[in-house]
Amino acid sequence: MIKKITITNIKGIGENTVNGIYEFDVPKNKPSIFVAPNGFGKSSLATAFKSLKSSKIELHKDDFHQGKDDIVPRIEVTYLDDNGDISVLRANDTTNEINNVFDYFVINNQVFAKAKKSRIGGHVIASASLETPPIVLSSSIPEKSEFNYSIANHRNKIGRNGKVLPNISSIYKNGKFIAELNNHLVYLERVSGQRIQEKINSFIQRLNEQNGSRSKLLDWIDENELEFLEGTNNLSNIAALCVSFDLGFTNSAENHLAAIQLALDFNENPLDFKKAVRRSIYDLGKSSYDRLFNDFNSSWKEFKPKEKDGKLVVEMPKVHQISNGQRDVMCFIALLKKAELNLTKKRSILIIDEVFDYLDDANLIAVQYYVTQLIAKFKDEGKMFYPIILTHLDPSYFRNYTFSDQKVFYLEKREAKINSHLKKLLVNREKPEIESAVSKYYLHYEPQPINVRQEFETLDLKPTWGDSSVFDQYVFSEFEKYMANESVYDPFAVCCALRKKIEKYAYERLDSEYLKAEFLDKHKTPNKLKFSESKGIVIPESFYLLGIIYNDGMHWKNNEAAISGKLENMIIKKMIKDVK
Repeated sequence: MIKKITITNIKGIGENTVNGIYEFDVPKNKPSIFVAPNGFGKSSLATAFKSLKSSKIELHKDDFHQGKDDIVPRIEVTYLDDNGDISVLRANDTTNEINNVFDYFVINNQVFAKAKKSRIGGHVIASASLETPPIVLSSSIPEKSEFNYSIANHRNKIGRNGKVLPNISSIYKNGKFIAELNNHLVYLERVSGQRIQEKINSFIQRLNEQNGSRSKLLDWIDENELEFLEGTNNLSNIAALCVSFDLGFTNSAENHLAAIQLALDFNENPLDFKKAVRRSIYDLGKSSYDRLFNDFNSSWKEFKPKEKDGKLVVEMPKVHQISNGQRDVMCFIALLKKAELNLTKKRSILIIDEVFDYLDDANLIAVQYYVTQLIAKFKDEGKMFYPIILTHLDPSYFRNYTFSDQKVFYLEKREAKINSHLKKLLVNREKPEIESAVSKYYLHYEPQPINVRQEFETLDLKPTWGDSSVFDQYVFSEFEKYMANESVYDPFAVCCALRKKIEKYAYERLDSEYLKAEFLDKHKTPNKLKFSESKGIVIPESFYLLGIIYNDGMHWKNNEAAISGKLENMIIKKMIKDVK
């Protein structure tokens, strides 16, 4: 579990910026959706991880906080380690501890605006278009190189009982195994140490003293030498890797014998071995891309990986050939596959920066399907995968994210909290004893108060609020706190007061008591406003738009953070302040 991510001196986040601290219990192998309004710091989080290289943070000069490129950018990741203890990993412009434990990848929008100038009749005419650059799947193409493996040579080195060695040529053709082996090359290096070599040589000497067929020799190793081999550090780590891939060995001994051969091949020429590893990983990635993009070939012939200028790239079809939605999905799928191939550690973080926010329903379902497939894959592999989706669209209001086990976190931390008495009133608003009174006198504008104290006491509601005028005093006092930019206020009370103010505006402009009485008898705010409009009253369009805010505040759905976030949007706040 990731407990906290802290960003400092990156884009809009400085030394003491509250929104640079993302303190949540982010679960593994579940989609975590980080919700915040635009301008709150989502892109700062994405930029931070996109700038995180293997040894340090390499930040573009435009991405330093307030453009100050002499300050130190920092990232901290607090997580629960394998022992259940809280550990902190740090990275700055000179070091990166995070890379020791986590892999990380960022997917964001690839579209950019491109200007084009044309000269027509002596005049220069500029035009702009949206372009998608080629997606670089691999920034370099390793030279072709193969593993120099010979089972005959290895058996000769072992000596009399070399026949016991399994032929591991198929292992070297297993791209997934080689990709994982790449993360454990340090074990192969250490096997060449004198102490481990002496242990291996002593084992070989005892092996050559035995008689019998290959199967009997393998049984002898399992019965007499397995504990010794498992106790040989580094060699046993490579053997454990062989076991995890189920390479078809029938005896436990064969995994250790395979590990011995891998170590011998590596240490015979480490540079050539590493070259072959890099090429194998590249070939694995290219074949994965080929399979993935082949699904699109029937519609988009150009959507396939190409080796170009020393890189492996995929070029988007021309703008006139596909829709914007198709382009966005194709980009996302290409980058998600790139993420899959790059996230090889036990723990990994994937940040998806507002890519989903502009997709239509069908494409949104498609990209979420690919994300769930990747989560399932990593989970089956026993990995801890943390997909973090950054969005400004609150799932409480928009049915844009439909993962079955998603976790939603609100980045905007506020002290705004619903009054427990108001919460209780909203929960019980449909009780027969108070339903009509609450709807008419409490949640809508009504110039004459009502007193239902006895009913409130029966339902264990706040007794003094049985007088609706006392309730009005509370909601309007909270509204004034909000208008005065105080940090502590009740967002639901603000919504209630806002609705009352809007309805009062429409009510007071009617020119007869008859019309006013008819207005009060109307159900729902839009109907009241339209009635006033039908009588010649000009109702600002913003009054209807704000209904998205105040209507949701009249029902308790455990949506506190969502409503608070909307009330703090600068444009929303201005619209509310314009309500007289």
